[in-house]
Amino acid sequence: MRFTYVLLLALLGCFLLGQVGCDTSSSTESSTSSSDTSTSTDSSASSSSDTATSASSSSDESSTTTTAATTTTTTKTSSSSSKAAARRRRAAARRRRLARQRRKRQQRQRRRQQQRRRRQQQRRRQNRRG
Repeated sequence: MRFTYVLLLALLGCFLLGQVGCDTSSSTESSTSSSDTSTSTDSSASSSSDTATSASSSSDESSTTTTAATTTTTTKTSSSSSKAAARRRRAAARRRRLARQRRKRQQRQRRRQQQRRRRQQQRRRQNRRG
């Protein structure tokens, strides 16, 4: 059961990191295309593209941190809701089991009563004859 949760969380984490990766690559592509568009090759242009790259990498780190916090919150929530669901399933199974036992007990009681009635009727018949 725990393995399933771990696997689910790993897939969720990969998906979220993939989303962050897609956002990063699109912002990097846009900064690269803007630097390709400029025709000047002086050092100030290259330093501005380096600054843009470092700014985007620092925002990626903060996105990753936020994603990790969100994943932790999701884990706690899904864990508590799955525990509650498991508790409800166990309670429902217990109610079904108790109901089944009660029905069997009632059926046994009915059978015994019917057997007693039959015996009494047989005794009465024998007493009338004899």
